[in-house]
Amino acid sequence: MNKDLYSQLRKHLDKQPAGFPETKNGSAIDILKRFYTPEQAKIALKMTTIPEPAVKIAKKLKIDEKKAGESLEKMAREGLLFRVHTLEAPLYMQPNFIMGIYEWHVNTVDREIAEKADDVYDGLFEHHWKNRKTKQLRVVPVDTSIEHKDTVRGYDMIRELVRGTGNGPYAAAPCICRVEQVKKGNEVNRPMDTCLTFGMVAQYYIENGIGKELTEDELMQKLTECEKASLVPFGTNSQKIVNMCMCDKDSCQIFRNLRKLEKPAQQVHAAFSAAIDAELCNGCKKCTKKCQIDAVVATDVQAGKKAKIHEIDSDRCIGCGLCVAVCPQQAISMQPKEVLPDVPENALTMNIALAKERGQLQGFVPYGVVKWLLKLKLGKETADKVINM
Repeated sequence: MNKDLYSQLRKHLDKQPAGFPETKNGSAIDILKRFYTPEQAKIALKMTTIPEPAVKIAKKLKIDEKKAGESLEKMAREGLLFRVHTLEAPLYMQPNFIMGIYEWHVNTVDREIAEKADDVYDGLFEHHWKNRKTKQLRVVPVDTSIEHKDTVRGYDMIRELVRGTGNGPYAAAPCICRVEQVKKGNEVNRPMDTCLTFGMVAQYYIENGIGKELTEDELMQKLTECEKASLVPFGTNSQKIVNMCMCDKDSCQIFRNLRKLEKPAQQVHAAFSAAIDAELCNGCKKCTKKCQIDAVVATDVQAGKKAKIHEIDSDRCIGCGLCVAVCPQQAISMQPKEVLPDVPENALTMNIALAKERGQLQGFVPYGVVKWLLKLKLGKETADKVINM
């Protein structure tokens, strides 16, 4: 009986915008059994992406409102539902599994879950990430790599994207991928607390003890720390920031899958690609040590050069800009792509685009209707926070 219940839950989560595919060895179901009790699984099956109060969810569950409220709040504290505070009552909604439920369990992941998560990420990459127009994340180049800032879109400049009262509060939590490596017994040499969240999501992290609140100065220091550690900023694929993963080739699940491909640049949302001036390059190889995707390649020795120079493989470069600052010859620059990728306005429009591409819009309401419903239910101020979350 429970096997069927968790299979239904897996299918329910797979209908969410980011998906949760079936795994051949049953890893996906095993993780769900670790995260959800049978009672919680039954509640989750009734949840939607529209925030709802306990009184409405209780009617769907056919249980007492007080009991429903206690169960929903417990699930929110355990990272199984997202909670939205209003003056009247808290509201609860169904989140994605990845970039959501799984990351919210960062403090409870053990070796078994970490090993099974590999299968989940492989399935997500193959079925829901690869060859999709819309991704959950996009590369935002490190700040020191961008010149001519007056010509660059504000949401393509990392510090302009994340700072400001409209994005607060800010929080930093342990990176789920590096936690996985530690639990597997592998050595991790990069900073741990690099999962950055903003606004209502950051508030959820802080309230649930998942992450630590940051001041704006601490957030700026964190970005500098991440750049020095050669971490690639993967932010929410929207003009309004919600979360930012700081990724590397040694730990990150995204890079583990990207690096398998001949042309990883085709699978990443990025507005820039690096370029090397052959006349200035002296072949020092500092850029190759920074690059996380092996996009810097050596070429033949040119006349007047003592060593092989380097060039960028545009099929591999994902436009992070880490190589720019370390070049002593200032031979590397970031060049905007000829066709800049469309960036959704906010996380809501991104999720609707994800659902549409996956044919899951039967469980999703069009953007304009969602905005109207939220403002009707939550009031304009709270609804605007949810819309721009």
